[in-house]
Amino acid sequence: MSVIKSKRTEATLSVVTKAEELVVYTMRIACNEKRLPKRYRWCITAKIVNEAQEMLRKLTFANSIKVESAADWQRRRVMQSEAMAHTFCLLTEINLAYKVFCIPANTVQFWTGQIMEVQRLLKAWQKSDTARYGALC
Repeated sequence: MSVIKSKRTEATLSVVTKAEELVVYTMRIACNEKRLPKRYRWCITAKIVNEAQEMLRKLTFANSIKVESAADWQRRRVMQSEAMAHTFCLLTEINLAYKVFCIPANTVQFWTGQIMEVQRLLKAWQKSDTARYGALC
């Protein structure tokens, strides 16, 4: 039996799955020499991939923290905030690459859409954590 679309909820941590998809997509774009030339790998491409990977590392780290105290919750919150910061840095790097290279607008639009989806899911996770662990402070 299916659930009515308006009653559906997202999986508790689909943010990690979406972040993994984002990293894979980012790496595929970065490896495509037609989109990002090889000679610019050290100055732009490597930074884009690094930001995406760091964001995923922070999310995975935050997810691995079992919250049993206020300190645990604080550490998780810091990792979530750092992951969010990496998404904004990633958007900045992509914007620079778009301005410098001939990356098609539809590629950038899809790419930024994925980042914004990760940001939305991350904000929902932070809100859920605040409701769940806010009393620990």
